[in-house]
Amino acid sequence: FGSRAGGAGAPQRLPPSGDQFGPPRPAVLPAMKGVSNESSNTDKMQQHQMSRARNSSDSMRHEDVDLFVCTDLVDQVRTCALNSCSSHATVMEVLAANPDDKALVSDVDPQLLIKVVFKEKVNLTGVMLRFNRPPEDGEELYGAPRLVKLFANSADLDFGDIESIAPVAQYVREGDSEEAKIFCSGHRFQRLESLQILVEEASTEEATRSFVNRVSLIGHKACSYHADYK
Repeated sequence: FGSRAGGAGAPQRLPPSGDQFGPPRPAVLPAMKGVSNESSNTDKMQQHQMSRARNSSDSMRHEDVDLFVCTDLVDQVRTCALNSCSSHATVMEVLAANPDDKALVSDVDPQLLIKVVFKEKVNLTGVMLRFNRPPEDGEELYGAPRLVKLFANSADLDFGDIESIAPVAQYVREGDSEEAKIFCSGHRFQRLESLQILVEEASTEEATRSFVNRVSLIGHKACSYHADYK
């Protein structure tokens, strides 16, 4: 018996992949969402994080300097000293280098309030006072500061407020030291718009006036978050 075409012994032909009435269509792989760009996205994220880390590191590198001598950040128009004697040095003269040791002197009593205003926000790292040379006019009994208090961003501070507002730092003179170093750390000394320095007491009870030869504000300009963010 002969075999018929298409029977069990005949070779089988696979149907074309395309429409039998048109050209074959290419095979389409199922879409895999998020896989094709995963490596590229990861690289971009890493580059972005590295860029932000570099910017953050750069913004943290600051050189602390005398803000009056080395920068223009102190507003000389609004900076002043309350209860200062007009016949002696001005507050600007003791904020400057003052090689002649001119003295800023209190007036009616030993209390002296120095109010420093900044043109831009600053980060303060230290305040140094020097009181090594009192005036030699012989008219008053001058005393170096014994108790010094610092206030931050209290632009309207007056002598009537010093008992009700807590200082952010203070210095008490020990022995016969001629210099005070007040280290400023923490958020209370960050992004300052103004600083108030109060000489509350003189070194001796007999002193009728207090004096300061030099005031040095050490720090740097604070970063602007909006300008530095990238």
